[in-house]
Amino acid sequence: MKNSKSTVAKAAAVALILTVTMASGSIPRLAPQSAVAATDSVNQKTTRALEHKPFKQSGQLYIPLRDATYLFDLQLTYNHATKALELTGVTQYAKLKAGSASATGKNNVTVSLGAPVLIKQGVTYVPASLFAKLFGISITPSGKQEITYVYSSKYVMAQAGDKLFWLNREKGVLYAGSSGQLPVRTGTIQVEHPDWLAMDAHKINDSTYVVNIYNSYGEPHIFDGRYRAILHNGSIVRQTSMSYGGPSSINLEKDVLTYDGKIILNDGQVAELVTPDGKLAESIDLEKFGGPDDVYSLEAIEADFLLIRPYSTGTLLLVDRSSGKTKSIYLDLLDKDVIDRIQNDEFGVGDGLKYISRTGDQLKFKWHLSYFGSEAVTMTYDLSK
Repeated sequence: MKNSKSTVAKAAAVALILTVTMASGSIPRLAPQSAVAATDSVNQKTTRALEHKPFKQSGQLYIPLRDATYLFDLQLTYNHATKALELTGVTQYAKLKAGSASATGKNNVTVSLGAPVLIKQGVTYVPASLFAKLFGISITPSGKQEITYVYSSKYVMAQAGDKLFWLNREKGVLYAGSSGQLPVRTGTIQVEHPDWLAMDAHKINDSTYVVNIYNSYGEPHIFDGRYRAILHNGSIVRQTSMSYGGPSSINLEKDVLTYDGKIILNDGQVAELVTPDGKLAESIDLEKFGGPDDVYSLEAIEADFLLIRPYSTGTLLLVDRSSGKTKSIYLDLLDKDVIDRIQNDEFGVGDGLKYISRTGDQLKFKWHLSYFGSEAVTMTYDLSK
C-alpha cells in the first residue's frame, strides 16, 4: 500500500487541510444516489414514515414494497422472464408475484405470506409477514404513514445493469451479484471516517465493473473522500482513494471514468490509466501540471489535452499534453467582474464551469455559480486559439 504525503493548500486566506491516500491492487481498505449516514451495526428500534400509506386488510398489515426495501438493505428488481418480483439482500432473497400469497427464498424455501401480494394504483403492497418470515424483520404500524421495526441499515447500495452491489459501511466489505441470487464478497474498500455515504456503479464489459464511493465526513461535513475500485471476474483487482476538504464552497466534479478503453484511477496527485483486468497502462503526474501540495480532479482526458481542477482554487486548468503548458479556462470565458469576484472571494467558490463535450476544436461547458445568483448557461472554448 502506497501512502501519498499529507498536504496543505490555501484558498484565499483559508487554510484547507488535504489528505491523499493511494491504494493499489487488491488491498483491504458523493449526487447520483442520496448519501446515507453510517450507522452502528447493532439493530435498533426505528420508526420511519413511508411515501405510501400502509394499511390493514383481512387482518394483515400491508407495506408498500418499494418504500420499504432500502430501509432493510434490499434491492428490488423485476424478472421479465419469470414475471416475478425479486427482492435481493446480502444473506437472503425473496421471489414473489402479484396475486400470490407465497414467496420463495434461498434454497428454494417457500413460505406462506397469509395474504396475496396486491397492486393498488400502481403501487405494489406486500404482507409484512414477508419481511418477518424471510428476513427476520418484524414490522408494526405506527401512526398513519409510519412503521416501526428493529433493524439498522448496514449497507450502501448501487446497481449497474443486472449487477447489484452492497458496501458494508462499517467494515468496507463489498458484495456483488445478480438479482434473485446471494451476492459474493469481492474484496474490501476501507472508507476512512465513514459518515454520509453514497455509491454508484458502472459496467465496463461483461467481466469488469467500476464502483465509486463518496463520503462526506466531519462536522459539519466539510471533508470529502472518494474511492474507486475495479472489479474483474468478481474480485477487486485495483483501487484508489483521495480526500480533501475545508471551509470552502469549492466543488470538485467527478473524475472521468474511462479513456481509450482504460479506466481512470486518480488519487488526487497521480492519475493511472488501468486496463479492465487491472494492469497499469499509463501514469499521469497531475502535480507536474498544476503544482505540488494540492489535490486535483481529472475531469476530461483526450489525446491532446487534459482538464484538471485543483481543490485550492476550484478553477479548471486546460493542459496541453504535448507541451505541458496549462491555461485557466475561466479567464477566457467569463466577464472581468465575475473573474474578480471569483479570485477575491474569501471562502472560494471555484469557477462554476463543468465540462460537457467536445466537437472538433470546440469544448462545450455549462457555467453556473448559484453563489452569485447566476443562471446556468452554455459556453464554448476554442482549442485552436
